[in-house]
Amino acid sequence: MVGQRRKKQRSNKALMGNHQKSWLHGRNAIVETLEAGRWLPNELVLSDQLAEELVKPIIDSASVLQVPFEIVPHERVTQLCGARDHQGVIARMPPFPYFDVESVIERATAPSTFLILDRLQDPFNFGSVCRCASVFGVDGVFVAEAGQSEVNCQVARSSAGAINRLKIARAENLSETADRLKAAGVRTVATSPHAEQRIDQLDCTQPLAVVIGNEGAGVSEELLARCDELVTIPQATGFESLNAAVSTGIVLYEIQRQRSTP
Repeated sequence: MVGQRRKKQRSNKALMGNHQKSWLHGRNAIVETLEAGRWLPNELVLSDQLAEELVKPIIDSASVLQVPFEIVPHERVTQLCGARDHQGVIARMPPFPYFDVESVIERATAPSTFLILDRLQDPFNFGSVCRCASVFGVDGVFVAEAGQSEVNCQVARSSAGAINRLKIARAENLSETADRLKAAGVRTVATSPHAEQRIDQLDCTQPLAVVIGNEGAGVSEELLARCDELVTIPQATGFESLNAAVSTGIVLYEIQRQRSTP
């Protein structure tokens, strides 16, 4: 076992939430976060039951990034984060560092793809959407400052660490963000069960911003009015509509399919 090194003092930096909600747990999520090097933990706590081959790379990364850490009894790790599936590694996280809207738009590669998330409130759903966005190479994800789940530890875990590879920006007004995208030559599209055009009939080779609506209410009327296109995802008769994450994956797959077809 790696020698037990303890940090000299606890950090007084801002936290993502209250004491228990500020802990990110799980080896993969924490390793991914450290490797990205952008959303740095205030501190790491590791179980004394971890094998050396598992804990040494984490300690090495923490040392390089100057992230304080300590090794404690396994039961103490469980007590701190309030979860038993922590895999022996937890990280106390500060508020997530969102990107600036303008910088995300300006740095996109052509043909660009963006997501506009309209008041997603389920953090696990939000994380799954981010995972899809990362898999399909989305250039940026825009969320509102109000009415939207913040990026927190639940989002980080359900995204499988994908939030560290995405440019997620917060906007005061998503409708204004849609207008800014349109001014940059990006067309906005939303899914609707009442649309006549199927997703595979849309020209996805053009720059696109896909609007994903709230789990219950869907896309707001104000934002829906900004959409250039409405498309439908064909479904078997009698089945209920797809959830936000599944719809996102289907739409992003179609965009990639069209763009990769010779």
